[in-house]
Amino acid sequence: MSELSPRNLFPYPSEREQPFYDVFKAGQLAQDAAIFANSDNSNVVWQKGGIFSWDAAIDLLFWTDTIYVNGYHTSFGGYIPEGSVTLQEGEIIYFQFPRLVQNADVPLELFRSSRIFLEGARLHDLKLFVTRRDDVIYFANGCSLKDGDTGVLFESGIIKISTVIPHEHQPAWLSIAPAAGIVTLTPVPVIVSPDLVRMDVYRNGQLLTEGMTEDYTASLATGIITLNTPTAVIPYPDKFIVFRETRDAGGVTVSSHQHAPPLLLKPTSGTSVLNVLSSAPFLLRVDVFRNGQLLASGASEDYTIDLVTGLITLAVTSVLNDKFEIHRELGIP
Repeated sequence: MSELSPRNLFPYPSEREQPFYDVFKAGQLAQDAAIFANSDNSNVVWQKGGIFSWDAAIDLLFWTDTIYVNGYHTSFGGYIPEGSVTLQEGEIIYFQFPRLVQNADVPLELFRSSRIFLEGARLHDLKLFVTRRDDVIYFANGCSLKDGDTGVLFESGIIKISTVIPHEHQPAWLSIAPAAGIVTLTPVPVIVSPDLVRMDVYRNGQLLTEGMTEDYTASLATGIITLNTPTAVIPYPDKFIVFRETRDAGGVTVSSHQHAPPLLLKPTSGTSVLNVLSSAPFLLRVDVFRNGQLLASGASEDYTIDLVTGLITLAVTSVLNDKFEIHRELGIP
């Protein structure tokens, strides 16, 4: 009868055991699998996860989208559903890879401990997710979050610190179609090039696409928008909102900002406050869509936004199956 190594359960011959071939072969295969698994564990691909946020005061780490973990060498895959974990000083969050599963993603169960160990599992099948030291948490891919940090960790690409042409955002222009069959819109006050550099047009809350074969065309020279589909008033009149971007006349020589990835929220029924997961001084602007409809911001409108806290207060609380999409414009730290 063979003996087993204490940590990875590798078989080896017992003293005076005959013959040794079967046990020796099993031991070699086990070592081969272990070396391969260790190599695979150090070369995994982390994908998605959305926005991560870490609050050391309440030991809470949460993320807003599913995290996918895949190996380079084999077709196995796993995913960690969107959610949260509590993480105290010195603790480790880890999971077991489903190496026998091929061509399919399976849910990965997270374990929390002061060390990586799981009864009945071999060490080379366990993979670190995140660990905490003081108020900083460190992820397996080398990223880290300090207390209060919020941002994208996986698939973030090169940090988008892009310098853009100095510009200003003009107040939104609202127009309700007075009659059917209208094909042109002229936002007022009239702004034309070279001051006018961009226009975004929403029709009944939906962002339209510019182009000859799309929803509309826009002339920066005249400031006029030409609709490819005329206005309608039945059963309700068309409602247009136009956002215009102009050159910065304030003497600023460089303006830099970035657009954070859209934040998708599906709150429970009765929710009145949404957290945009960022705040001033870096949070500059927020646009909120509810079930595809652009909401209006204001004390007597659909919601109010506190840029200092990053909290949105809804005028009408959420209902079942409500879906919010939040677009955020951030200043460069």
